[in-house]
Amino acid sequence: MKRVVISLAIILLASPLAHSDMDATRVTLRDHVLKLINRDRQLYGLPPVQLDLDASAAGDQYCREQIRTGTNGHYGIDGIPPYMRYSLAGGNDGVSENAAAWSATYAFSDRALYEMARRSEDAMMGETAPNDGHKKTILDPHATHVGIGLAWERGEFRLVHEFVRRYVKWARPLPRHANLADTVIASARPLDNAKVEAISVHFEKAPQAMPATVANSIDSYSLPSNRKDYLPRLRQDYSRQANGTIEIVRREYSDGRRGDFYVGKDGEFSFTIPFTEGPGVYTVVVWVRRGGTGVPIAASNVSIRVDGTAAMPVRASAASR
Repeated sequence: MKRVVISLAIILLASPLAHSDMDATRVTLRDHVLKLINRDRQLYGLPPVQLDLDASAAGDQYCREQIRTGTNGHYGIDGIPPYMRYSLAGGNDGVSENAAAWSATYAFSDRALYEMARRSEDAMMGETAPNDGHKKTILDPHATHVGIGLAWERGEFRLVHEFVRRYVKWARPLPRHANLADTVIASARPLDNAKVEAISVHFEKAPQAMPATVANSIDSYSLPSNRKDYLPRLRQDYSRQANGTIEIVRREYSDGRRGDFYVGKDGEFSFTIPFTEGPGVYTVVVWVRRGGTGVPIAASNVSIRVDGTAAMPVRASAASR
């Protein structure tokens, strides 16, 4: 994913917003951005996404921190990437982020805010391959919800899209902090005619604080390449032969494995997260496939900080999905 950073050069005349009007403006501006997103998705034959208030609240907080620390894009001075930030805010689903930033020498008016939101959307949708990461995120065919984060102050405007893929209902959500000796079990069931395909566990060292100049120089993000994949356990087939004997057919994957975790008849699965790399951050991705066809969908990005210290603070809470 990449970011859009724009210096505002066109003066949009109107009176600056009073602080007491900011909450009302935030609601209407968020609705405006949602309509722009769904307008563009409809043009490409994609279903609309619903507004996610929890993801929006987390996005608002991130945008405010960006203005306070003078950062833009996907990283703040805490060094935490978007998928980890969403997870720490209580998110349990798959997420992809777009980010835009505007700067000016004057306080923004209501008219300016709406204009910047529109221009940000148009700039993202105007991208061409191979540099079209924002456009692909907006047109994610598997996105079901979106959080829209907004903040503006002292001539600075920040906007983030948190596109969410909600295909898993968690019976036993993962913690955000654990120790190496802990046994951490995830238990969940896919939704919407989906079926669990695999589980990936990505590992990275704990994020480190960085200066704003370094954070602003990072124009993209991705999950760490250090990953291990785990597959559903294959069942044995039994068949009674004509002579009365029972034949057992042992199913295996192409690499000879039988699988790593059990899946119930109703699709619910349980998986023990292996902390094989020592202290650090383990991000769990549940892959699902809908209707038995199509490509697998990354339906979670849950990050767990594993060490022996106090838990990282959770900035917001969200109901388990």
